Order: sequence, then C-alpha cells, then structure tokens
Amino acid sequence: MGTVAPRVESLASSGIKCIPKEYVRPEKELKSIGNVFEEEKKEGPEVPTIDLREIDSEDEVDRGKCRQKLKKAAEEWGVMNLVNHGIQDELIERVKKAGEEFFGLAVEEKEKYANDQESGKIQGYGSKLANNASGQLEWEDYFFHLVFPEDKRDLSIWPKKPDDYM
Repeated sequence: MGTVAPRVESLASSGIKCIPKEYVRPEKELKSIGNVFEEEKKEGPEVPTIDLREIDSEDEVDRGKCRQKLKKAAEEWGVMNLVNHGIQDELIERVKKAGEEFFGLAVEEKEKYANDQESGKIQGYGSKLANNASGQLEWEDYFFHLVFPEDKRDLSIWPKKPDDYM
C-alpha cells in the first residue's frame, strides 16, 4: 500500500495553529466569497428538482419528458434534487446515521478502510487531496464505494462499524 496522506481530521485535531498553505484560498477568491446566508436570499438559478414519478410510466411521452429533464439536469448542472424516487425516508435516515457514526469513529478505526489511489484502489476512506480549480487542496475526508455495477462492488472494504453500515 502507498503512503497514507495526512487526513484532514488528523490535521485539524493535531493542534496546528494555522491552516497549511496548500489549503488556503488565494486572496482574490476569498474576496469573491459572499455571506452564504445573504447569498441564499438572492434570486438566481436553483438546482433543478426532478420528479421521478413518471420515469417508468407506461405513457411513452410522459416517460420521455421525465428522462429528458433528468438528462438535461445532469448535462447542465451535474447535480439535481430528486423527488418521488421511491426510496423510503427511513432508509435515507439510516444511511445518514451510519455515515455520521462512521465519521465519528477514531481515525485509527477509519484507517482500516483506507483507499490507496496510487495502486488503483479508489474505494474506501480517504482525504480529497486533489487540487481544485484554484490549485488548493480540498479540506475534506470521505468514504467512496461503488454500488453499481455489481461487479465493481467490493463489500470487503465496507466498514464493519457501525453495525448498521451495510
């Protein structure tokens, strides 16, 4: 396994007195960042909401319209809010809780599931160390795993803690 880069959580809890320079945004970018709460009040483009109720409709026209909206949102935004997707709220809450519990574990426990991008092992626990458009490193840890296609799913790297992760 390659060298494990320092995790953001470890860095943040290490007692450092300032953010490492590779994570700091340029002054120009910092000045362009507005107050999130004020920005929220402004009118402007919103992330598209796609109603999936008709995605499998027997009516070919309705099905086509729904799929076209989905395609357009993916191409133009790359992100969307999906409604009427059929996923039970209870399952969504369980997934959120499992994620919160996993990221609440000690770094040493999470490291048992570390990815190793240098060797091509992209699934697992990691820190986003790629540069963003400004050239700075992102300040985040994540857990990445594939679910589909099934032949790419590697359950061996899915956390054993919390018990409800899988």
